[in-house]
Amino acid sequence: MLAFEVNTFVHAEEVGERVHAADSLHANMELADSAVTETRMQHIKKKVKHAGNVFYRFVKNFDNYDTTYISPNYYNFTAMLQNTNSFQTYKFQGRNEDGLRQTISTQPAPSVKVGPYFGWRWIFLGYTFDVAHPKAISKSTEFNFSLYSAMLGCDFIYIKNTGNFRLRRTTGFEGVGNKDFYNVDFRGLNAKTVSFSAYYVFNHKHFSYPAAYNQSTVQRKSCGSMLLGMGYSKQEVNFDYTQLPSDLLGTGNDERIVDELKFSRISYDYYFVSTGYGYNWVFARNCLFGASVMPSVGIRKMSGEKLKGDELFNDLRNFSFDCTSRLGLVWNNAHWFAGASFISHLYLYRKQRFSLANSVNFCNVYVGFFFNRKKQYR
Repeated sequence: MLAFEVNTFVHAEEVGERVHAADSLHANMELADSAVTETRMQHIKKKVKHAGNVFYRFVKNFDNYDTTYISPNYYNFTAMLQNTNSFQTYKFQGRNEDGLRQTISTQPAPSVKVGPYFGWRWIFLGYTFDVAHPKAISKSTEFNFSLYSAMLGCDFIYIKNTGNFRLRRTTGFEGVGNKDFYNVDFRGLNAKTVSFSAYYVFNHKHFSYPAAYNQSTVQRKSCGSMLLGMGYSKQEVNFDYTQLPSDLLGTGNDERIVDELKFSRISYDYYFVSTGYGYNWVFARNCLFGASVMPSVGIRKMSGEKLKGDELFNDLRNFSFDCTSRLGLVWNNAHWFAGASFISHLYLYRKQRFSLANSVNFCNVYVGFFFNRKKQYR
């Protein structure tokens, strides 16, 4: 009986030691897993931090420039009052088999808008209202956005006009003078323009696009730069020629309008690359005149059209040429500024014996000031 009790005691002690060893092993495994998890988290944090630093440096390079050529913006915020004048023209041209050439130029009611703007660094927000033709607002929708930084820029345009056009000039119609129908209402045209483009400024350390068009920097020395861009635009035009004045249409055997102008709809997409040159001329202290031209070439695809590779590149009618031009005049003493800018986008469409030119133009006049000086410049 005594031996049995001793053996039982020894067995229980062995079991306890084994349980303790298992608990210790489990605890060590938990510590090891915790250490691996912590190492992984630290590794992930390092990757996130590195990616954040890369992104920060990338964004910072947007405004990386030589301060001997360009003075930075010393303030965080901008306030200004701007007058925006926009006008658009459509020019249709047709030529019949006998060589008779006719053109019809139309224009929607131009808009004259005034409003305040508030800006933070690159971003400007504001509200403007049309003071010239408030009744035309319901017939047109317009949105224009431009971003200018030292290295990169972009433009976005959306314009839709529904019937508020007027005739401006007509040529080639027998017995009709060029200005006989000047400013006559024409309700047979609905049109929409959508366009997006982005571009890169090669010499961005010495040439400042924002100095001429965004007032956020000051160009101190005259300089220029090559520009390279790409983009997309879509044009839709619905045309009802029967709404033209009867003197342009004629009657019966005396029909005057050529068949090439009797189209009903044009809709196409345009994918393009562009290159050009911009120059900022500092002609006096704090005074700048800037100009740039960016012609583009690309592929035009009609809506619903399917083109194979050989058809796409072998037919010159699938190619198109457009152009964007800018002019800017600015006085900026790094605290107060005033100036004007003109931006024009030209979209061209051509096919056999017919062409269409759509010109979208913006003219801005502004005055404003900067405030809330940045910490590094206090």
